[in-house]
Amino acid sequence: MKLVEDIKSKLIYRTEQLKEYNNETLNAYINIAQSPDYSPDFFSEVKPFADKVKECADQWKPLAEQWIIEEKPAYFYLKQIEDTHDNILISSVRAFQSDTKEKRFREMIQSIDYILSGIEKEIDK
Repeated sequence: MKLVEDIKSKLIYRTEQLKEYNNETLNAYINIAQSPDYSPDFFSEVKPFADKVKECADQWKPLAEQWIIEEKPAYFYLKQIEDTHDNILISSVRAFQSDTKEKRFREMIQSIDYILSGIEKEIDK
């Protein structure tokens, strides 16, 4: 039981971090979209941000998977965790690309937020 509680506390922490990064990703996209002449430097802006998002997402994924396996929450599946992990990594880079399609990007951000918020609510039950 202690192990499950430890996993839950780490999962909540990482989930909150990813929600913050998801908001930062959206804000980065908005700033890039509003400044079509601006091109972010890959090595000083894009890569450091994408790397910190990846580090957090890579720590979050096994925690979320273990939580699903052990707790068997309703409406959460391993495939959703895998897809959310992939979407977080993709969006953290696409936010800085000027040719990113707004509708699809915003839907990806909403999808990520939906899963992360759902996990928080389910754990807090």
